[in-house]
Amino acid sequence: MPYLALGLTLFGYALLMRSNPVRSSLGDGWRCLRRYSVLWRTLAWMALANALFLLAVRFTDEWRSGTPPLLMRPGWTDPGAWLKGTPDSLWWLPASSVRDTLEGSILPAFEMTVGLFNNVVTTFPLAIFAAVGLILNRRRTLVLLGGALWRRFGIGAWLLLPFVLVCALATIAKAILYFRPGWAEPWIPWGPAVAAASVIFEYLLGVGIQAYLILHAYAWVRGMSFEQNAMREVAIRRLSAASKWAGLVLCVQVLLIELPLLASFYYGWPGSPDVVTGHLAWVRYVFAGLLLLFMSMQAWLTLHGETLRRAFAAHWRLIRRHWWAVSWFVITAFVHCFGLQFLRAAVMRGVGEETVPGIVWAMIWPWIFGLVAGWLLAAWVCLFKRCE
Repeated sequence: MPYLALGLTLFGYALLMRSNPVRSSLGDGWRCLRRYSVLWRTLAWMALANALFLLAVRFTDEWRSGTPPLLMRPGWTDPGAWLKGTPDSLWWLPASSVRDTLEGSILPAFEMTVGLFNNVVTTFPLAIFAAVGLILNRRRTLVLLGGALWRRFGIGAWLLLPFVLVCALATIAKAILYFRPGWAEPWIPWGPAVAAASVIFEYLLGVGIQAYLILHAYAWVRGMSFEQNAMREVAIRRLSAASKWAGLVLCVQVLLIELPLLASFYYGWPGSPDVVTGHLAWVRYVFAGLLLLFMSMQAWLTLHGETLRRAFAAHWRLIRRHWWAVSWFVITAFVHCFGLQFLRAAVMRGVGEETVPGIVWAMIWPWIFGLVAGWLLAAWVCLFKRCE
């Protein structure tokens, strides 16, 4: 049965890719990826930095508790069962774990699919360096961002720019509290509030990085040449155009996710943090579904600098005229994202998170993620240009 399921899966995947109506856009996305490797390397390095940071936090906690990490399962020295067969073997993934992994991969795959149109990668902890660079005005980033916000919002930029700087400081404080959680004890437990403010800066940074990558793919489609520094400045200016949509997304995210978490931490309402986190899975589905309804908004704002009203009108016109191609792209992207998330979770469960093979897999997976995510992002830009 496992071999039959694998054969049917491979046959279905081949049929999907062969008969896909957006096959030409997928092929163009791969060619764009070969021309500009920054599209996938940027995403891969950011995912790798996040994996290394989480690994460092875990080993730091184990070192404080005096519990040595389990680098190898004890059964790997048994000649009769070192590879598989028992929970102590090098590989152990029973059928029940496979079913749990399949169910647990749906939400991350859905969010990754939606992230292709908004923010596909976690920017922490590299957001720390971006926050420091923004505060110190490295490469005139603060000046460029302030000027772009002034042209877009006028006097409102005097409120938005300090707010962004406060969220940048919260990102730095969040990293410190990971390794020094006792620093928050003399005062109120302000760690959750710092984390909520940090999410805002991390999301805005992710939108800016995705705008930078989208512009690369669009330049390849149009056959334009450019300089890297000039493209970076264009991405910062276009971030101000996308900031209105990013602000709406952040407001919904704060209302649906961050505020219930803060209320559970500080007041125990509407339940304990563990209970609220479990119920938020359905809220994350709803939030991702809402973002999917407005999938081309970021592309319109990034590539054309439209106003929010004109971007809304252009988005619905695109969906109305090209819903068949767009729907097939979403289905194809979800299939790849689901396969990627299932592969990550299955291998991690099979070898164990704290073992040496698990650590090696945690370092390899970001490169696979960056390649797939960069390819799908470039393919989306190619499809968007065709529909446009």
